[in-house]
Amino acid sequence: MKKIFRFLIDFHADYFNLKLYLAVAFFIASLIAFNYTLDFEDSVIDSYYGRNVRIAMYFAYHAFAYYGVLLLIYLFKPKGLQFTWRFWLKSFIGLMILGIDRSVFPIISRALLSGFHGADYRYFFKLLFNVYGFFTIVLSLVVVKLIFDRKNNEGLYGLSASGVGIKSYLIMLLIMVPVIYVATYLPGFLEYYPTLKRSGAESFAISHNLPHWLSIAMYEIAYLFDFLNTELFFRGFLVIGLSRMIGKNAVMPMAATYAVLHFGKPMGETISSVFGGYILGIIALYSRNIWGGVFIHGGIALLMEIFAFARN
Repeated sequence: MKKIFRFLIDFHADYFNLKLYLAVAFFIASLIAFNYTLDFEDSVIDSYYGRNVRIAMYFAYHAFAYYGVLLLIYLFKPKGLQFTWRFWLKSFIGLMILGIDRSVFPIISRALLSGFHGADYRYFFKLLFNVYGFFTIVLSLVVVKLIFDRKNNEGLYGLSASGVGIKSYLIMLLIMVPVIYVATYLPGFLEYYPTLKRSGAESFAISHNLPHWLSIAMYEIAYLFDFLNTELFFRGFLVIGLSRMIGKNAVMPMAATYAVLHFGKPMGETISSVFGGYILGIIALYSRNIWGGVFIHGGIALLMEIFAFARN
């Protein structure tokens, strides 16, 4: 924990600016209020489900959050801040990858699951939903690294095993246990969690004469795999990958963009994602790896599944 506290102290020592932080907080709060008041993502963007226009819509939604915070940083901390054409191009490509990742699943699922029906379709649909990011995120970022960061020997945006201290992250996860348990009583939580209940795992196990625990385990492993993709993009690419160009300024725009990712989930989870994403972003910035974030993020998700399952 000492190392993590040192990261947080070092980050804020010469970066914290009260006016900037208040402006960013107001901006993100306005985004959250806009989305949940109008139910914008679920009612507007998702009404185009399966259509390519969603790529542009998700790109615009995330880009507004990302570049909006960058604008505030520029206004409040202009000293020494420069944006090169390589930064604009690299960040644009990254946000486009995110827009594609969030939009093309209907096309992928139709192509790969056309021969499945009933319980099989529902179950494999959920498994595929959690693992297809390997192709849309991981492989895409391999290409981005070859184009922009070929000479960088840190690995694929934080996938290096160096600098990982699991003990500190385990303590952080234990601290979060009571917080997560209290969160299960927030409005809307049990409507969304456990995500397992929408997978049809029990029906799939019965139809194939499999132990129910096996279908549950397969689903939860696939579910946790998605957090590797998430951490690689947000803490890996948006922080580690772009910090070489804009330094510490990479953290807050990422946190705002990460909040938009959660707009289809309960509002309490979206609000907490801002703080969680911000802290994990600082840790990734200094440790130069994302495995701590993968452990924390996946651990929290699994605990939410367990607590919600116990309360249902």
